[in-house]
Amino acid sequence: MSEKNSSFQRRRACVLIIGETERVLLLGVSPSRQQMPEVWITPGGGLEPGESYEHAAMRELWEETGLTSVELGPCVWTRRHVGYWEDERFDSIERFFLVRTPEFTPVPAALEAVEAASLIAFRWWSVAEIAEESCGVAFAPRRLGELLPPIIEGKIPPRPIDTGV
Repeated sequence: MSEKNSSFQRRRACVLIIGETERVLLLGVSPSRQQMPEVWITPGGGLEPGESYEHAAMRELWEETGLTSVELGPCVWTRRHVGYWEDERFDSIERFFLVRTPEFTPVPAALEAVEAASLIAFRWWSVAEIAEESCGVAFAPRRLGELLPPIIEGKIPPRPIDTGV
């Protein structure tokens, strides 16, 4: 049995993709390679050495969804999350950037092996679906259903909002 004692900190750039029907694109992931997603998250990933959050957001957008030729909007949220992924403890410092685009079918362009192994599905979610408490689905950030409506309405905060876990 492995111990949960290794730890790493990483800065992550995340992309909040809003389609023309006011739905958000999320990735269903599971660290244990289950058939069903454990959590639904926005596309995103860690910054490479010397990389800006903005550059990482565009790179991750392409790697995970194949999307290019879009304008990266402002950073609307921040999040710090400490937890476990498989047997590793992580401390993630995240910034969420807004992208508005017509809805599309994601085609990953360059997933790392760990990403490919944990990615179960892509799905466009409405705010109502996310906010429905009885859906039994986990989202990250947890307050996603509460935080999305102002963004979808075009109410961009003057400073990024801390989403909490």
